[in-house]
Amino acid sequence: MKLLASLVLIGLMAASCTSTRISKAFKTGHLDEQASGVLIQALESGKVVFQHHADHYFMPASNAKLVTFLEATRILPDSIPTYRYLETQDTLYFWGTGDPSLLHPDLKGDALLKKLSATNKVLVLADSDEHSKPLGEGWAWDDYADDYSAEISSIPMYNNQVRFSINSGVVQVFPPYFEPQVKSGKSQFVQRDRTSNAFEVPTVQKMPTVAVPFITSAKQSAVLLTAQLGKPVLAYPQAFDARSVLAYAGKTDSLYLPMLHFSDNQIAEQLLYLIAAQKNWVGPTSKIIEKLKKEDSLLAPLKWVDGSGLSRYNLMRPKDLVAVLLKLKAEVSEARLFKLLPESGRTGTVRKMVPATNASRFYAKSGSFGNTYNLAGYYRNAQGKMFVFSIMSNMGNRSIAAMKQDILGLLNALR
Repeated sequence: MKLLASLVLIGLMAASCTSTRISKAFKTGHLDEQASGVLIQALESGKVVFQHHADHYFMPASNAKLVTFLEATRILPDSIPTYRYLETQDTLYFWGTGDPSLLHPDLKGDALLKKLSATNKVLVLADSDEHSKPLGEGWAWDDYADDYSAEISSIPMYNNQVRFSINSGVVQVFPPYFEPQVKSGKSQFVQRDRTSNAFEVPTVQKMPTVAVPFITSAKQSAVLLTAQLGKPVLAYPQAFDARSVLAYAGKTDSLYLPMLHFSDNQIAEQLLYLIAAQKNWVGPTSKIIEKLKKEDSLLAPLKWVDGSGLSRYNLMRPKDLVAVLLKLKAEVSEARLFKLLPESGRTGTVRKMVPATNASRFYAKSGSFGNTYNLAGYYRNAQGKMFVFSIMSNMGNRSIAAMKQDILGLLNALR
Protein backbone atom coordinates (compact mmCIF):
# COMPACT_ATOMS: atom_id res chain seq x y z
CA MET A 1 0.00 0.00 0.00
CA LYS A 2 2.86 2.38 0.86
CA LEU A 3 4.45 1.68 -2.54
CA LEU A 4 1.17 2.38 -4.33
CA ALA A 5 0.65 5.58 -2.36
CA SER A 6 4.19 6.69 -3.23
CA LEU A 7 3.65 6.04 -6.92
CA VAL A 8 0.38 8.01 -6.87
CA LEU A 9 2.13 10.89 -5.08
CA ILE A 10 4.98 10.90 -7.62
CA GLY A 11 2.45 10.94 -10.47
CA LEU A 12 0.57 13.87 -8.94
CA MET A 13 3.81 15.79 -8.40
CA ALA A 14 4.88 15.18 -12.01
CA ALA A 15 1.51 16.38 -13.31
CA SER A 16 1.73 19.45 -11.08
CA CYS A 17 5.24 20.24 -12.35
CA THR A 18 4.07 19.92 -15.95
CA SER A 19 1.16 22.29 -15.35
CA THR A 20 3.47 24.77 -13.64
CA ARG A 21 5.93 24.68 -16.54
CA ILE A 22 3.15 25.20 -19.08
CA SER A 23 1.66 28.11 -17.11
CA LYS A 24 5.08 29.77 -17.02
CA ALA A 25 5.65 29.16 -20.73
CA PHE A 26 2.20 30.59 -21.50
CA LYS A 27 3.06 33.86 -19.78
CA THR A 28 6.66 34.20 -20.92
CA GLY A 29 5.65 33.32 -24.47
CA HIS A 30 3.30 36.32 -24.74
CA LEU A 31 0.25 34.15 -25.48
CA ASP A 32 -1.50 35.66 -22.47
CA GLU A 33 -1.15 39.09 -24.08
CA GLN A 34 -3.11 38.07 -27.18
CA ALA A 35 -6.57 36.74 -28.01
CA SER A 36 -5.69 33.11 -27.41
CA GLY A 37 -7.24 29.85 -26.36
CA VAL A 38 -5.50 26.65 -25.26
CA LEU A 39 -6.52 23.14 -24.34
CA ILE A 40 -3.93 20.44 -23.65
CA GLN A 41 -4.89 17.09 -22.22
CA ALA A 42 -3.26 13.71 -21.72
CA LEU A 43 -4.41 11.39 -24.48
CA GLU A 44 -4.68 8.21 -22.44
CA SER A 45 -6.28 9.52 -19.24
CA GLY A 46 -8.11 12.50 -20.70
CA LYS A 47 -6.79 14.65 -17.82
CA VAL A 48 -6.61 18.33 -18.68
CA VAL A 49 -3.02 19.51 -18.24
CA PHE A 50 -3.61 23.15 -19.14
CA GLN A 51 -6.46 25.27 -20.45
CA HIS A 52 -7.07 28.92 -21.15
CA HIS A 53 -10.27 30.16 -22.79
CA ALA A 54 -10.78 26.64 -24.13
CA ASP A 55 -14.51 27.32 -24.54
CA HIS A 56 -14.07 30.65 -26.38
CA TYR A 57 -14.52 30.90 -30.14
CA PHE A 58 -11.62 31.77 -32.44
CA MET A 59 -11.01 31.84 -36.19
CA PRO A 60 -9.45 28.43 -36.93
CA ALA A 61 -7.95 29.32 -40.33
CA SER A 62 -6.62 26.04 -41.79
CA ASN A 63 -7.31 24.15 -38.56
CA ALA A 64 -10.78 23.83 -40.13
CA LYS A 65 -9.21 21.27 -42.48
CA LEU A 66 -9.14 18.86 -39.52
CA VAL A 67 -12.95 18.96 -39.48
CA THR A 68 -13.06 18.35 -43.24
CA PHE A 69 -10.58 15.50 -42.80
CA LEU A 70 -12.68 13.92 -40.05
CA GLU A 71 -15.87 14.00 -42.10
CA ALA A 72 -14.11 12.74 -45.23
CA THR A 73 -12.59 9.76 -43.39
CA ARG A 74 -15.98 9.05 -41.84
CA ILE A 75 -17.85 8.97 -45.15
CA LEU A 76 -15.54 8.37 -48.10
CA PRO A 77 -14.20 4.91 -48.98
CA ASP A 78 -10.53 4.28 -49.73
CA SER A 79 -11.07 5.19 -53.39
CA ILE A 80 -12.12 8.58 -54.78
CA PRO A 81 -15.64 8.92 -56.25
CA THR A 82 -14.30 10.55 -59.40
CA TYR A 83 -17.32 10.99 -61.71
CA ARG A 84 -20.91 9.90 -62.25
CA TYR A 85 -22.19 8.68 -65.62
CA LEU A 86 -25.15 7.27 -67.52
CA GLU A 87 -24.93 5.69 -70.97
CA THR A 88 -27.79 5.48 -73.44
CA GLN A 89 -27.67 3.98 -76.91
CA ASP A 90 -25.97 7.01 -78.45
CA THR A 91 -25.04 9.36 -75.58
CA LEU A 92 -22.74 9.37 -72.55
CA TYR A 93 -24.01 11.74 -69.88
CA PHE A 94 -21.62 12.54 -67.05
CA TRP A 95 -21.54 14.63 -63.90
CA GLY A 96 -18.58 15.84 -61.87
CA THR A 97 -18.16 14.83 -58.25
CA GLY A 98 -15.68 17.54 -57.31
CA ASP A 99 -12.65 15.24 -57.72
CA PRO A 100 -9.70 17.70 -57.71
CA SER A 101 -7.22 15.27 -59.27
CA LEU A 102 -8.31 15.68 -62.92
CA LEU A 103 -5.30 17.03 -64.86
CA HIS A 104 -3.88 18.33 -61.58
CA PRO A 105 -0.13 19.04 -62.01
CA ASP A 106 0.74 16.86 -59.01
CA LEU A 107 -2.19 14.46 -58.60
CA LYS A 108 -2.45 13.72 -62.35
CA GLY A 109 -5.91 12.13 -62.30
CA ASP A 110 -7.10 10.87 -65.69
CA ALA A 111 -9.95 8.41 -65.02
CA LEU A 112 -12.63 10.64 -66.54
CA LEU A 113 -10.49 11.38 -69.59
CA LYS A 114 -10.00 7.66 -70.20
CA LYS A 115 -13.75 7.07 -69.97
CA LEU A 116 -14.57 9.88 -72.40
CA SER A 117 -11.76 8.97 -74.80
CA ALA A 118 -12.86 5.34 -75.06
CA THR A 119 -16.31 6.03 -76.52
CA ASN A 120 -17.69 7.30 -79.83
CA LYS A 121 -20.97 8.36 -78.23
CA VAL A 122 -22.11 11.96 -77.91
CA LEU A 123 -20.55 13.42 -74.75
CA VAL A 124 -22.78 15.54 -72.53
CA LEU A 125 -21.57 17.27 -69.36
CA ALA A 126 -24.78 17.46 -67.35
CA ASP A 127 -23.55 19.54 -64.40
CA SER A 128 -25.50 22.58 -63.23
CA ASP A 129 -23.72 25.71 -62.00
CA GLU A 130 -26.41 26.24 -59.36
CA HIS A 131 -24.94 23.39 -57.31
CA SER A 132 -21.43 24.87 -57.06
CA LYS A 133 -20.69 28.28 -55.60
CA PRO A 134 -17.17 29.13 -56.85
CA LEU A 135 -16.01 31.28 -53.91
CA GLY A 136 -16.67 30.56 -50.26
CA GLU A 137 -18.68 32.77 -47.92
CA GLY A 138 -16.36 35.05 -45.99
CA TRP A 139 -13.44 34.74 -48.41
CA ALA A 140 -11.57 37.98 -49.06
CA TRP A 141 -13.07 39.30 -52.32
CA ASP A 142 -9.72 40.57 -53.66
CA ASP A 143 -8.00 37.18 -53.28
CA TYR A 144 -9.66 35.95 -56.49
CA ALA A 145 -6.35 35.97 -58.42
CA ASP A 146 -4.21 34.37 -55.68
CA ASP A 147 -3.22 30.71 -56.01
CA TYR A 148 -4.55 29.79 -52.56
CA SER A 149 -8.03 30.92 -53.60
CA ALA A 150 -8.78 28.68 -56.60
CA GLU A 151 -12.49 28.38 -57.37
CA ILE A 152 -14.69 25.49 -56.24
CA SER A 153 -16.35 23.52 -59.04
CA SER A 154 -17.99 20.19 -59.85
CA ILE A 155 -15.23 19.24 -62.31
CA PRO A 156 -11.98 20.91 -61.25
CA MET A 157 -9.36 20.78 -64.00
CA TYR A 158 -5.70 21.79 -63.79
CA ASN A 159 -6.36 22.66 -60.14
CA ASN A 160 -8.62 25.38 -61.59
CA GLN A 161 -5.52 27.45 -62.27
CA VAL A 162 -3.55 28.71 -65.26
CA ARG A 163 0.22 28.46 -64.97
CA PHE A 164 2.49 31.09 -66.47
CA SER A 165 6.26 31.20 -66.89
CA ILE A 166 8.62 33.33 -68.99
CA ASN A 167 11.95 32.17 -70.44
CA SER A 168 14.07 34.46 -72.65
CA GLY A 169 11.06 36.72 -73.02
CA VAL A 170 8.81 33.91 -74.29
CA VAL A 171 5.57 33.47 -72.31
CA GLN A 172 4.50 29.88 -71.65
CA VAL A 173 0.89 29.22 -70.70
CA PHE A 174 -0.64 25.98 -69.38
CA PRO A 175 -3.18 24.83 -70.31
CA PRO A 176 -2.54 26.23 -73.82
CA TYR A 177 -6.27 26.87 -74.29
CA PHE A 178 -5.86 30.20 -72.42
CA GLU A 179 -3.01 31.52 -74.62
CA PRO A 180 -5.27 33.77 -76.76
CA GLN A 181 -6.52 35.43 -73.57
CA VAL A 182 -3.06 36.50 -72.40
CA LYS A 183 -1.33 39.79 -73.17
CA SER A 184 1.78 41.56 -71.92
CA GLY A 185 1.43 44.48 -69.55
CA LYS A 186 3.31 46.92 -67.35
CA SER A 187 2.61 45.25 -63.99
CA GLN A 188 5.40 43.25 -62.36
CA PHE A 189 2.86 40.58 -61.41
CA VAL A 190 0.48 38.35 -63.38
CA GLN A 191 -2.96 39.96 -63.35
CA ARG A 192 -6.43 38.56 -64.09
CA ASP A 193 -9.53 40.52 -64.84
CA ARG A 194 -11.99 40.17 -61.96
CA THR A 195 -14.94 39.16 -64.13
CA SER A 196 -13.32 37.31 -67.05
CA ASN A 197 -10.48 34.96 -67.93
CA ALA A 198 -8.35 37.74 -69.41
CA PHE A 199 -4.77 37.69 -68.14
CA GLU A 200 -1.88 40.13 -68.22
CA VAL A 201 1.74 39.06 -67.70
CA PRO A 202 4.77 41.27 -67.00
CA THR A 203 7.08 42.25 -69.85
CA VAL A 204 10.26 40.59 -68.56
CA GLN A 205 12.87 38.17 -69.82
CA LYS A 206 12.43 35.56 -67.10
CA MET A 207 9.73 34.65 -64.60
CA PRO A 208 9.33 31.45 -62.55
CA THR A 209 6.03 29.57 -62.76
CA VAL A 210 3.08 31.49 -61.33
CA ALA A 211 -0.38 29.97 -60.84
CA VAL A 212 -3.50 32.14 -61.16
CA PRO A 213 -7.08 30.85 -60.70
CA PHE A 214 -9.42 30.98 -63.67
CA ILE A 215 -13.19 31.54 -63.58
CA THR A 216 -15.03 28.23 -63.67
CA SER A 217 -18.42 27.12 -64.96
CA ALA A 218 -19.93 23.98 -66.45
CA LYS A 219 -19.64 25.57 -69.89
CA GLN A 220 -15.96 26.38 -69.29
CA SER A 221 -15.33 22.78 -68.18
CA ALA A 222 -16.95 21.47 -71.37
CA VAL A 223 -14.74 23.75 -73.48
CA LEU A 224 -11.58 22.65 -71.66
CA LEU A 225 -12.53 18.99 -72.02
CA THR A 226 -13.19 19.53 -75.74
CA ALA A 227 -9.72 21.05 -76.12
CA GLN A 228 -8.10 18.23 -74.14
CA LEU A 229 -9.92 15.37 -75.88
CA GLY A 230 -9.93 16.78 -79.38
CA LYS A 231 -13.65 16.03 -79.76
CA PRO A 232 -16.77 17.93 -78.71
CA VAL A 233 -18.20 17.87 -75.21
CA LEU A 234 -21.62 19.48 -74.88
CA ALA A 235 -22.83 21.28 -71.74
CA TYR A 236 -26.47 20.48 -70.98
CA PRO A 237 -27.36 20.77 -67.27
CA GLN A 238 -29.76 18.27 -65.76
CA ALA A 239 -30.22 16.46 -62.46
CA PHE A 240 -28.32 13.21 -62.24
CA ASP A 241 -30.40 10.19 -63.12
CA ALA A 242 -31.10 7.55 -60.45
CA ARG A 243 -29.72 4.99 -62.91
CA SER A 244 -26.36 6.75 -63.09
CA VAL A 245 -23.22 4.98 -61.88
CA LEU A 246 -20.65 6.46 -59.51
CA ALA A 247 -17.13 5.60 -60.74
CA TYR A 248 -14.11 5.34 -58.43
CA ALA A 249 -10.39 5.80 -59.12
CA GLY A 250 -7.33 6.74 -57.11
CA LYS A 251 -6.91 6.74 -53.33
CA THR A 252 -8.43 9.26 -50.96
CA ASP A 253 -5.17 9.37 -48.98
CA SER A 254 -3.59 10.94 -52.08
CA LEU A 255 -5.90 13.91 -51.42
CA TYR A 256 -5.64 14.00 -47.62
CA LEU A 257 -1.84 14.18 -47.56
CA PRO A 258 -1.37 17.36 -49.65
CA MET A 259 -4.38 18.94 -47.98
CA LEU A 260 -2.82 18.45 -44.54
CA HIS A 261 0.90 18.70 -45.33
CA PHE A 262 0.73 21.69 -47.67
CA SER A 263 -2.61 23.11 -46.50
CA ASP A 264 -4.09 22.85 -49.99
CA ASN A 265 -7.28 24.89 -49.87
CA GLN A 266 -8.75 23.67 -53.13
CA ILE A 267 -8.47 20.00 -52.19
CA ALA A 268 -10.13 20.76 -48.85
CA GLU A 269 -13.05 22.50 -50.53
CA GLN A 270 -13.47 19.79 -53.15
CA LEU A 271 -13.50 17.06 -50.49
CA LEU A 272 -16.85 18.38 -49.33
CA TYR A 273 -18.18 17.88 -52.86
CA LEU A 274 -16.77 14.33 -52.90
CA ILE A 275 -18.63 13.68 -49.64
CA ALA A 276 -21.79 15.00 -51.27
CA ALA A 277 -21.30 12.72 -54.29
CA GLN A 278 -20.85 9.71 -52.02
CA LYS A 279 -24.05 10.60 -50.15
CA ASN A 280 -26.03 11.44 -53.33
CA TRP A 281 -26.32 15.06 -52.20
CA VAL A 282 -25.70 18.22 -54.21
CA GLY A 283 -23.92 21.45 -53.34
CA PRO A 284 -23.16 24.21 -52.78
CA THR A 285 -20.86 24.02 -49.78
CA SER A 286 -23.36 25.56 -47.35
CA LYS A 287 -25.92 22.82 -48.06
CA ILE A 288 -23.32 20.07 -47.67
CA ILE A 289 -22.13 21.39 -44.31
CA GLU A 290 -25.73 21.79 -43.13
CA LYS A 291 -26.41 18.11 -43.85
CA LEU A 292 -23.14 16.99 -42.24
CA LYS A 293 -23.99 18.87 -39.06
CA LYS A 294 -27.32 17.07 -38.89
CA GLU A 295 -25.52 13.72 -39.15
CA ASP A 296 -22.64 14.31 -36.73
CA SER A 297 -23.46 15.83 -33.34
CA LEU A 298 -19.79 16.62 -32.79
CA LEU A 299 -20.16 19.41 -35.37
CA ALA A 300 -23.14 21.09 -33.67
CA PRO A 301 -21.15 23.72 -31.69
CA LEU A 302 -18.99 24.69 -34.69
CA LYS A 303 -19.61 27.79 -36.76
CA TRP A 304 -18.31 25.94 -39.81
CA VAL A 305 -18.58 27.68 -43.17
CA ASP A 306 -16.07 26.15 -45.61
CA GLY A 307 -13.77 23.19 -46.06
CA SER A 308 -10.44 25.01 -46.11
CA GLY A 309 -10.64 27.61 -43.35
CA LEU A 310 -10.21 30.54 -45.75
CA SER A 311 -13.45 32.07 -44.50
CA ARG A 312 -13.22 34.57 -41.68
CA TYR A 313 -16.74 33.44 -40.73
CA ASN A 314 -15.47 30.11 -39.36
CA LEU A 315 -15.42 30.07 -35.57
CA MET A 316 -14.31 27.13 -33.43
CA ARG A 317 -13.16 26.54 -29.86
CA PRO A 318 -10.03 24.76 -28.69
CA LYS A 319 -12.31 22.21 -26.98
CA ASP A 320 -14.03 21.56 -30.34
CA LEU A 321 -10.77 20.88 -32.16
CA VAL A 322 -9.56 18.60 -29.36
CA ALA A 323 -12.82 16.66 -29.68
CA VAL A 324 -12.21 16.33 -33.44
CA LEU A 325 -8.66 15.11 -32.80
CA LEU A 326 -9.84 12.55 -30.24
CA LYS A 327 -12.39 11.19 -32.69
CA LEU A 328 -9.77 10.98 -35.44
CA LYS A 329 -7.43 9.11 -33.09
CA ALA A 330 -10.21 6.65 -32.27
CA GLU A 331 -11.25 6.01 -35.87
CA VAL A 332 -8.02 6.25 -37.91
CA SER A 333 -5.04 4.00 -37.26
CA GLU A 334 -2.13 5.82 -35.61
CA ALA A 335 0.31 4.85 -38.37
CA ARG A 336 -1.96 6.26 -41.07
CA LEU A 337 -2.96 9.34 -39.07
CA PHE A 338 0.61 10.34 -38.24
CA LYS A 339 1.69 9.80 -41.85
CA LEU A 340 -1.04 12.09 -43.14
CA LEU A 341 -0.45 14.84 -40.57
CA PRO A 342 2.68 17.04 -40.83
CA GLU A 343 5.45 15.97 -38.44
CA SER A 344 7.46 18.50 -36.48
CA GLY A 345 10.94 19.15 -37.83
CA ARG A 346 10.33 16.88 -40.83
CA THR A 347 7.33 17.43 -43.06
CA GLY A 348 4.71 19.88 -44.23
CA THR A 349 3.96 23.23 -42.66
CA VAL A 350 5.64 22.30 -39.33
CA ARG A 351 8.92 21.03 -40.80
CA LYS A 352 10.77 24.06 -39.37
CA MET A 353 9.22 23.75 -35.91
CA VAL A 354 11.64 21.59 -33.94
CA PRO A 355 10.93 20.49 -30.34
CA ALA A 356 13.58 21.16 -27.70
CA THR A 357 14.48 17.46 -27.32
CA ASN A 358 15.17 15.06 -30.18
CA ALA A 359 12.99 12.38 -28.59
CA SER A 360 9.92 14.67 -28.59
CA ARG A 361 7.77 15.32 -31.64
CA PHE A 362 4.31 16.38 -32.65
CA TYR A 363 1.94 15.67 -35.51
CA ALA A 364 -0.25 18.67 -36.12
CA LYS A 365 -2.13 20.93 -38.51
CA SER A 366 -1.27 24.60 -38.55
CA GLY A 367 -3.63 27.40 -39.53
CA SER A 368 -2.69 30.98 -40.30
CA PHE A 369 -3.64 34.16 -42.07
CA GLY A 370 -2.80 37.77 -41.32
CA ASN A 371 -1.88 37.99 -37.64
CA THR A 372 -3.47 34.67 -36.69
CA TYR A 373 -1.64 31.41 -36.02
CA ASN A 374 -3.13 28.17 -34.66
CA LEU A 375 -1.78 24.68 -34.13
CA ALA A 376 -3.71 21.52 -33.25
CA GLY A 377 -2.58 17.92 -33.03
CA TYR A 378 -0.78 15.30 -30.95
CA TYR A 379 2.43 15.74 -28.94
CA ARG A 380 4.60 12.84 -27.80
CA ASN A 381 7.19 13.80 -25.17
CA ALA A 382 10.60 12.24 -24.53
CA GLN A 383 9.05 9.71 -22.14
CA GLY A 384 6.59 8.55 -24.79
CA LYS A 385 3.55 10.14 -23.15
CA MET A 386 1.01 11.43 -25.67
CA PHE A 387 -0.97 14.66 -25.40
CA VAL A 388 -3.69 16.11 -27.61
CA PHE A 389 -3.75 19.88 -27.96
CA SER A 390 -5.30 22.91 -29.61
CA ILE A 391 -3.57 26.29 -29.35
CA MET A 392 -5.29 29.22 -31.04
CA SER A 393 -3.88 32.74 -31.27
CA ASN A 394 -5.98 35.29 -33.14
CA MET A 395 -5.31 38.91 -34.00
CA GLY A 396 -1.93 38.96 -32.29
CA ASN A 397 0.44 41.90 -32.36
CA ARG A 398 3.44 39.67 -33.08
CA SER A 399 4.75 38.17 -36.31
CA ILE A 400 3.72 34.68 -37.37
CA ALA A 401 7.33 33.54 -36.77
CA ALA A 402 7.20 34.87 -33.20
CA MET A 403 3.79 33.29 -32.59
CA LYS A 404 5.15 29.93 -33.77
CA GLN A 405 7.95 30.19 -31.21
CA ASP A 406 5.46 31.09 -28.48
CA ILE A 407 3.44 27.96 -29.25
CA LEU A 408 6.53 25.78 -29.55
CA GLY A 409 7.68 26.99 -26.13
CA LEU A 410 4.34 25.93 -24.70
CA LEU A 411 4.63 22.45 -26.19
CA ASN A 412 8.24 22.09 -25.04
CA ALA A 413 6.98 22.43 -21.47
CA LEU A 414 5.38 18.98 -21.90
CA ARG A 415 8.82 17.34 -21.86
